[in-house]
This record gives sequence, structure tokens and C-alpha cells, in this order.
Amino acid sequence: MKQISKSKLKILSKKSIQIRSEIIEYTKSKGSFLGACLSCVDIIIYLYLHFLKINKKNVSSNVRDSFILSKGHAAPALYAVLKEANIIKKDLFFSDKTYWHPEKSIKGVDFQTGALGHGLSIGVGFAKYYQVNKINKWIVVIVGDGELNEGSVWESFLIAKNWKLGNLIIIIDKNNFQANDRTEKVLDLGNLEKKIKSFDLKVIKLDGHSFKDIDNKFLKLKKDNHPKVIIANTKRNFGISSIQDKKEFWYVDRNEKKLNQFKITLK
Repeated sequence: MKQISKSKLKILSKKSIQIRSEIIEYTKSKGSFLGACLSCVDIIIYLYLHFLKINKKNVSSNVRDSFILSKGHAAPALYAVLKEANIIKKDLFFSDKTYWHPEKSIKGVDFQTGALGHGLSIGVGFAKYYQVNKINKWIVVIVGDGELNEGSVWESFLIAKNWKLGNLIIIIDKNNFQANDRTEKVLDLGNLEKKIKSFDLKVIKLDGHSFKDIDNKFLKLKKDNHPKVIIANTKRNFGISSIQDKKEFWYVDRNEKKLNQFKITLK
């Protein structure tokens, strides 16, 4: 994979603003866990519009890469990107079929998640299957930093390391919030990087809102014997300065009066 061009960086930045606006429109129609969506959406944009071999032509085949959104309450971000990639239609994006969690019946959704802690375990299974059958594909899983409270996540870290699943990329969306409080107040995990390294795993840190930084780090990834654990530093509700990095507006009801006042400004 070649380094992303300056022109494409500009395109992705424009897409980021556009897709955020569409997630807000989705929220006006159906409500959403807006904070969770806006912290991870740039990563999903990069994955689907640049890194992963997934497109409207191969999405129904077995030759493409795979993706699991383990923090399933951010599903509107995934749906919005699938729409942008022309994998699903606009009408489907705003329909009752696209709810707050990934729905397996929708083209492009590889696994239906909801209860936290399940997605990474399934991703480990995907990666092992590809490894055993010598299938040259990536499996990428996004988990939330609050989701790390689930024991199954840490079991998956151990298994991924033991099985040498070098085709597995684990991205931690570290927005420092879970539900309506900071993660450190709910359950303080201490130094996250140090803790993961204690499992004998390599850790990569990046700015989850910088396409340039994301690309620089992803360029170095190889399908070797080492699972990749990426800590993506992000902000809840990134792009809406009035509510960015605040514990409020984790979930936003469609009747929320301030919705019409939300303006997208990436900085």
C-alpha cells in the first residue's frame, strides 16, 4: 500500500465533515449514541475508503478484508461510511433496518454486535480461520476504551498473541469516556499502553482524527506473527466544539432541541 496522497487527504477530510453531518441527520430521525459515533468515524472512513480491500463490487464475496465494530452502539458511523462507499443506499441508511447496533442482514456488516466484549473474540476466530486456511486477508476490530472493562477482551489479547495472529488489527477507540462518565472514574485501568505490553503485545499509538497520522502508522503494518494493537486517541463528539470531549451527549435523542444548533468544525 502506498502512502496516501495530499489530494486524497483533502478528500477524506471533506468526507469527514460530510459524514458527520449525515450522522447528525440520522440522529434527528432516529436518535443515536452520537459521542461514540463521532470519536471513531474518522478511523472507519480511513479503513473503508483507503486501507481495507472492501468495495461495492467485492463486498458480497469471500476475497475481501473483514471489519467488526465491537463497540456496536457506534453503528450509525459504520452505516454512514457504507453509504459513502456506495455499499448501501441512502434510503437504507435512514430506514428502520439501520438501528443503533450493526445488523448482519445489511450488506457490508460482517458481524452483529451489541453486548460489549463480544466483537474481539469473534475477530480472533476470523483471524484464526484465515491463518489456518492461508487466506491473505486483514480482520480489523474496533473496541471502545470502556469496553476494555470486559474480561473477554483481555482473554482475546492473550489468545491472539499465543496464536500469532498477525492478520488481526485491534483498534482501541480511546475517547476517555464510557456512558456518562470518564473511563478512569468508572474503572481506572491505569497506564493502558503498559498494561497491554505486559501481555507481550506491541502497541501503536496514533491520533484517531488525523488521516495523515493514521496512514503513517498503517503503512508500517505487516501480516507477520504479531497481532497489532492500536491505541487511537480520540475525542467524544469530535467535530462539534460545543459538546466535544464532554460527558454529556453520549446518547442524543431525536427530539433533542440542540441538534439543530450543532455545527461541524474539525480542529
